[in-house]
Amino acid sequence: MTAYPTTLQNLRAADPGSKVLEITTTTGCIVRCSYCSQDKFADRQRLVSQAKHLGVQDFKQCLSRVPTATGISFAGYSEPWLHPHCTTMVEHAYARGHDVRIFTTLVGMNGTDVRRLQVLRFKTFVVHVPDDGTYMNSRLVGKHYINVMRRLIEANIPSIQLVVLGKIHPDLADVIPAKKLQRLRPLSSRRGRIDPRMITSRQPIAGTLTCNGKQQHRNVLLPNGDVTLCCMDFERRHVLGNLLRDEYEDLFQGQIFSEIADRMNGTDGFLLCRTCEFAKPEPECRSPARAL
Repeated sequence: MTAYPTTLQNLRAADPGSKVLEITTTTGCIVRCSYCSQDKFADRQRLVSQAKHLGVQDFKQCLSRVPTATGISFAGYSEPWLHPHCTTMVEHAYARGHDVRIFTTLVGMNGTDVRRLQVLRFKTFVVHVPDDGTYMNSRLVGKHYINVMRRLIEANIPSIQLVVLGKIHPDLADVIPAKKLQRLRPLSSRRGRIDPRMITSRQPIAGTLTCNGKQQHRNVLLPNGDVTLCCMDFERRHVLGNLLRDEYEDLFQGQIFSEIADRMNGTDGFLLCRTCEFAKPEPECRSPARAL
């Protein structure tokens, strides 16, 4: 295996607080955002594992290998609260001392979940509010969902952000105060699946590149314990290891990560990053040691 002592050393020496492990709690998502590659993920994931949900005990075992300085983000490749015990996992990560980040549509959440969550303090709590059906499954907004949204707003969680893409669902227009609602930031293509009305996928980058978003520090835990490179890897093209058997630090010292480093430095071979909006081309003369 090719060695990258400076690259790997720099990655391990990065500010621990800059690293995040995103949690994908389920395989499959009923929210079905038009710009999400959920079908690609579900098809690939089912080929390697029949686990629909990340088991709570498996989650605890995986997290026991992760330094507490690493943030835990409940986001990943599907709506976190489609897992019936997502709040339990959030509480466990919080109790271990991790900074916890939440990215949710609230689909699957109930009033009890809100009550348990409001006593915690989050690094970030982002709610993707359903739109009028243009980009999301508007049929999910019913009486139960509206009640959960009302409870969450009343909970007054300090870090909460309510964001929407397009027009807000009409049944929520009077529930969410206009001053609390923000427009969602520009969307990435999620590796090729995107509504062309929103964004055009970029041409592949040749040669040396870097990641503007430093997504190599934001890896994704899957329901079977596998860890993918980043939130853009819906098709499991770069699986770094499995936290049910591997140590967290080993994810960044194995053959897969070394191959990624090599290809970011310009060598041949498939690299997901080449068509990603986060990628930035670099001059060929640039030092390979800085690629990651």
